Amino acid sequence: MRILHTADWHIGKIVNEFSMLEDQEYYLNQLVDKVKELNIDVLIMAGDLYDRAIPPKEAVTLANKIITRLIKEAGIPVLAIAGNHDSNERLEYAAELLETSNLFIEGMVKKTPRKVTINGVNFYLLPFADHITVRQLLEQDDIKDLEDATKAQIELMKASMNLEETNILIAHGYIVNQTKESVEDSDSERPLSIGTAEFVDAGIFEDFDYVALGHLHKAQKVKWEKVRYSGSPLKYSKSEVPHKKKSWIVEIEKDKLEVEPIEIEPLRDMQVLRGTFEELMQSESSHYTFFELEDKNYVMDAMNQLRRRYPFAMGLEYVGRERNDSKTAKQTQETLQKKSMVELFEDFYTTYKQDTMDENQKSAVELVMNEVQKGEN
Repeated sequence: MRILHTADWHIGKIVNEFSMLEDQEYYLNQLVDKVKELNIDVLIMAGDLYDRAIPPKEAVTLANKIITRLIKEAGIPVLAIAGNHDSNERLEYAAELLETSNLFIEGMVKKTPRKVTINGVNFYLLPFADHITVRQLLEQDDIKDLEDATKAQIELMKASMNLEETNILIAHGYIVNQTKESVEDSDSERPLSIGTAEFVDAGIFEDFDYVALGHLHKAQKVKWEKVRYSGSPLKYSKSEVPHKKKSWIVEIEKDKLEVEPIEIEPLRDMQVLRGTFEELMQSESSHYTFFELEDKNYVMDAMNQLRRRYPFAMGLEYVGRERNDSKTAKQTQETLQKKSMVELFEDFYTTYKQDTMDENQKSAVELVMNEVQKGEN
């Protein structure tokens, strides 16, 4: 069986005030074309179909269009689970009816985990749910975190699993090889748990022949070749700029696994450009761009000026400026009240020019401040 493992579409996502919907539509339509070209038998979407629990209507329309193309044009089953960004209840709407059309959506966590068998291959669908929800559902008071919850759910699957058959798990979570440092995350991933551990050790998935994961946005394996994140299809934060986005084609039969990447060129890439303002204004680009300015002084209206040449500019930071020392740190309200307007302006000048005012400059400021005060009186 040839499976295309995808995840984290995040349809409807907005990055630094830019809607990614056009980019997502471009990418996903190419994905459907690739599915048809490469003779894929099943497509997996391992969570975070949408970016929000209540997605905008345009996102729902796009999801409907792409899934319909996969099932009707490509003629393959689609298996999808809820991720931590999705609404479990909304995603599961009409799931039983959609199953008759080869769309298998699992939004709500169940007491008995759902198994879907396609051409002799068993797919276990494990949507994301917090440990409290799982603890209450299974009535197991010893479930204290997400790893405990996942272990309990896996044990329920294994109770009826035939290890002589091919068994695939579809899950969404923060899976590691003992420590967080074993995998790479990014800034656009929302924490799965507040106040308790969100990490789950990959060792508990040992009995599965392949584990299709969602949540982390970089394509990577965890501990074994058979445990993998597909990553997100597009770059959704500055931290993802170095990523080479891909999905996995998984060719599997019992005791045989081959995994190869599939890469699709995006409508716009995401990049980080570094240099002085004048240097950057000599070029232009239609990609999403983050700037790292090496200028020692602030440039007036820099972002708006750069957007004339980089219409998809997303962010700007000054990397050439030294951190202010304690003398130029933010002043407390009490300190500010004790300073004259001239002294406050002098602090402002030092902060933004990384230099001190000379006596002539101070005299000029005093003169202006005196004239302003006379005018107010």
